[in-house]
Amino acid sequence: MATLSPAERSYIISGLSSSTPTRLDGRSLHSPRAITISYGDAPQANGSARVCVEGGTEIIAGIRLEVGDVVPRTSDINGTGNGKGKGRATGGEGWQTQVEVDVTPQAYPQLSQQALSLLSAQYESLLSDHFVPSIPPLPILPPTKYFIPHLQLTIISASSGSIPSTLFIAARAAFSDLKIPKTKRIGWEGATKGHNGDRETDDGGMDMEESDLSGIKAAVRGGRKGPGGKSGRARVGGDEWDLDPSGDGLEVLQEREKLPVLIILNLIPSSNAFFLDATLAEEAACSDRLHLCFANFNAETICGMRMEGESGIPTGRIKPLIVEGQRIAKQLMQSLNEQIPTGASGITAAAHR
Repeated sequence: MATLSPAERSYIISGLSSSTPTRLDGRSLHSPRAITISYGDAPQANGSARVCVEGGTEIIAGIRLEVGDVVPRTSDINGTGNGKGKGRATGGEGWQTQVEVDVTPQAYPQLSQQALSLLSAQYESLLSDHFVPSIPPLPILPPTKYFIPHLQLTIISASSGSIPSTLFIAARAAFSDLKIPKTKRIGWEGATKGHNGDRETDDGGMDMEESDLSGIKAAVRGGRKGPGGKSGRARVGGDEWDLDPSGDGLEVLQEREKLPVLIILNLIPSSNAFFLDATLAEEAACSDRLHLCFANFNAETICGMRMEGESGIPTGRIKPLIVEGQRIAKQLMQSLNEQIPTGASGITAAAHR
């Protein structure tokens, strides 16, 4: 959040809008700065990442998984809602990711504590509205028990600007690093009646105790033959869950390559041109910008759009800007997806923002 004199603002704008655009750091209008992403920086977290932008911006993201109980909708229980089958909760439910953004005083030393809190709330709203809905549910015993991710982002430094788009990259990197514990359903199984009306035992004999505990067998056993040769299922109740130690006991987030990115098109006053990855001085000089959030493979879905500034955008200009934004988002997603690690490691990438 730089403060510019009228002369400084005029100088920056004239350089951006000239026939051969120039920027103070020598980049072209659409050239990004390099970013460095390191994964697994917080060993106690279930997933974490640190993102550094050339010039000083630094953000740390960490995810903590907690087990939560969710009150399901009737449609989710019956399999008639938007949950795509029985047992899956729908959008806006309690399993969705909780977001907290900590804007540290060292990132914005000129701001008061009240201003820092307001900025935190704005960033939390941005992520909750346009990033969180793309996170799939992490079921344990659907539709009532889920892993609930708690995403914590800390802005350590904001000296090179581009905070909103860097927050998205940090959140995306943390979820790409997320290790989800494998779980299994366990429970007890009651008895079924045999042909003579006697109770069958677990091995097909009689007189099995009514509340015999059969552990994981209750979750996997099919029906038995009842009277008349018809299949009769054993009664299962008291469902519980436990960690599944198969493999390494962990799995990664499904379709993490589809997670959103945020593209910010900074609009140049009195020009049809735009530029990417603004510095603090450029952000102060050009206050009009279009935020475009893209998700899914090839950035084929817009999951958010927001205009910032006072001038507005002519309606005829919106579609070309969206097309350009999608092209840039596709390049960014490909760059990030190619370097998603299977373990904790550091990567460096030049990314469009």
